[in-house]
Amino acid sequence: MASYLLIETKNPLDGGAYAFELGQQLRELEHDVTVYLLQDAVFAARKSFRTGRTLIEQADRGGIKVLADAVSARQRGVTGDRVAKEVRVSDMPELVQLLMERADKAVWH
Repeated sequence: MASYLLIETKNPLDGGAYAFELGQQLRELEHDVTVYLLQDAVFAARKSFRTGRTLIEQADRGGIKVLADAVSARQRGVTGDRVAKEVRVSDMPELVQLLMERADKAVWH
């Protein structure tokens, strides 16, 4: 079993479902998966955004951890109670740690 870090940068309406779809496939193969939302991908973490909400709920049911970059989220107004409860807000030092120490493989989309 490998540990995958899938970094998504695109809005779910612009192809940003890729990391979630790949994550589901990897989970079916029993790999550990973390999706890190960066740039416009943080819109998926907004609990009132239906398309993103579906992706987040499916990820949660599938055992995929979802993190959202704090700076990207703040710049796009996805803060506080606007963030889905299944998403944990993270920061760049944690992303670096995931890339360097806690993930066997990383995919940037």
